[in-house]
Amino acid sequence: MIQRVQFVLGAAFSLASLPLAARARSAPKPEQTEKPHVHGRNGVVTLPENRPIEWSMDVLDGPPFKLSAYRGKVVFLNVFATWCPPCRTEAPAVVEFAAAHPDDTAVVGVDVDEEDNDVRAYRKKFGITYPIAMDRYDKIVRGVYREGKMIFPTTIVFRPDGTLSCAWAGDVDVAFFENERKYALGLAD
Repeated sequence: MIQRVQFVLGAAFSLASLPLAARARSAPKPEQTEKPHVHGRNGVVTLPENRPIEWSMDVLDGPPFKLSAYRGKVVFLNVFATWCPPCRTEAPAVVEFAAAHPDDTAVVGVDVDEEDNDVRAYRKKFGITYPIAMDRYDKIVRGVYREGKMIFPTTIVFRPDGTLSCAWAGDVDVAFFENERKYALGLAD
């Protein structure tokens, strides 16, 4: 189920220090709505909307992830857990979407507090070729969720200028990712 998100402007730019508060609302699955977009408002995370965000994390078997290194591209951060059934349902769509847009879109998986080998097995099982950032001690990602309540999967999208485009919780399909990519690029209706 998709949960729409309402963002709260905060003075902090560091994700770990962002304020937590408020409620989440549930909405119908994207195929049940006229416009399957969640652009902008959502009750899942608290991030500033109109300022570039910086986010840095270690990456499983790769160089560190730094959000600002992706300026000029739309960035999809897909927060998942290897044990999460909706994450497993969504994984093929995330992989397909990432492969379809290597030039103007970056997809980065984000795993929270799991063993590296478990994440490697998940990566292999689903043929994930995009980087997976690791919040190994659950110190970074939880800070962006309202009330610290993490929901898997959650996807957070940043525009090419590094500002927040949207976020949602729940598994979706490739068409949904495509719509949100177009919106972040300024190509949506």
